[in-house]
Amino acid sequence: MFRFAARLRKRALEHKKEVNSGMANLLSDSPSRQDALEFLFESSSYGNLGLFIGAGFSKAIFADEEEDLALSWGELLEKASKKMGMKLDEFKRDGSSFPEVASALCAAFSHKSGEGFEDAVLSLKQTLGDLTAWFPPEPARSKYSSYLKAFAPSWIITTNYDQILECLLPGNSVSLGPNDSFVSRKGITPIFHLHGVRTRPSELIISQEDYVSLFRPNEYRQIRLALAMRESTTCFLGYGLGDVNVLTALDWSKNVFKDERANFPRDVIQVLRKKNPESTPRRLGNGVLVIETEEIASFFDEYLHATEHLQKRRENLRRRLKRITRVFGDAESDDVDRFIDDSEWRHDALRLLQEYGVDIVAEFEIFLGKVFKETKRRSGKQGAFNAYSVNLEILLDLLKAFKQGEMPPALFAATVANFGRLALYIGDEFGSSWAAKSTWDKRRNDLDKSTVAELRVIAKQYRYTTLTRLLKGL
Repeated sequence: MFRFAARLRKRALEHKKEVNSGMANLLSDSPSRQDALEFLFESSSYGNLGLFIGAGFSKAIFADEEEDLALSWGELLEKASKKMGMKLDEFKRDGSSFPEVASALCAAFSHKSGEGFEDAVLSLKQTLGDLTAWFPPEPARSKYSSYLKAFAPSWIITTNYDQILECLLPGNSVSLGPNDSFVSRKGITPIFHLHGVRTRPSELIISQEDYVSLFRPNEYRQIRLALAMRESTTCFLGYGLGDVNVLTALDWSKNVFKDERANFPRDVIQVLRKKNPESTPRRLGNGVLVIETEEIASFFDEYLHATEHLQKRRENLRRRLKRITRVFGDAESDDVDRFIDDSEWRHDALRLLQEYGVDIVAEFEIFLGKVFKETKRRSGKQGAFNAYSVNLEILLDLLKAFKQGEMPPALFAATVANFGRLALYIGDEFGSSWAAKSTWDKRRNDLDKSTVAELRVIAKQYRYTTLTRLLKGL
């Protein structure tokens, strides 16, 4: 009996020590570099780290190549215009954006070639698709593939037309275009090409007209981008935060989808390449945390080094949590007796359940079933009226341990079902348990009003009429 209690306390203390040394759900306004790197790791471990990747990422992969294959948007337009027999400089104006320049280029090409404007835009898009037929070379492919796998992002959004990312994550990713839903199979990382993917040139976003369509009311891409940022920790890599629709989504996620509760890690972090990077992160006016680095590869290496101890701790945590669940799963009859008869130890076990319910609820439900079966067996003996009182103590301890809505539904269902049966024997008339009635009178006010209201709903639903009468007046 004592062996079970000792094992459970030991595992609980080990687990609590590990969990309490984890990160908060939100970074401070001025976090250290180590804090920021650890926060990215915690977000990855939680399962809601997203990467927003721009042209700088593709260029970093080709940095050691003699020919500059990966191009920025401006460089792509420059090269495409030459292939179309046009001079891009003729369409550049002070303050003009790339989409405006692209539209002006297509208008001029339409006039020159005699084809319609839409055909001219399609010609530009086809050319851009051809120019972004890049595939990562070795050894850069292996290196950056290992980087992405270490980050383990839940999703990737990219403004790039190329499919370099899919080459880095073969068998673990799916390529999605701007007209696809942002979903994927379990275990597969969706790579959402916000501005289109080169294999579908007609869907590429490049002209001013393309951008106008992005801002239509209820435009899926814009809404999905804002939701992704709101519900995740978003890390920008090789992206300069200059795209107006991305900035709009960022603003929207912060000012429209307002929620004071932060029950999951979320922040926006930009990894910015700089020749002489600052060592301390800084916040921009829009709340984005900037981490400067000389090279993207250097940042990944720094991340791996800074979080190595966290990875080991996470593995230990998983092992220890598994041991805790095994304690409940392997519980024997004397362990069940201890839970029933020792209120102090029972409260310790319930505190553990409160803290780590989602991780141990399945095993605890099995254990609780054994407890209820034993209390029913004890109360079935002739004259064992006090057993009903002990059963009621356990039920009230369970209900008191959680605020309404926080008790795992499976446990609540089992508790109410047992309560409905037990209510038949709580009373001061002949044949009822006076001890249970005394316990009820002393502890009935332990239940908060919201719990009582939910008990009434379930009692009515399942026609526990005696329980309904018992709750009357609370």
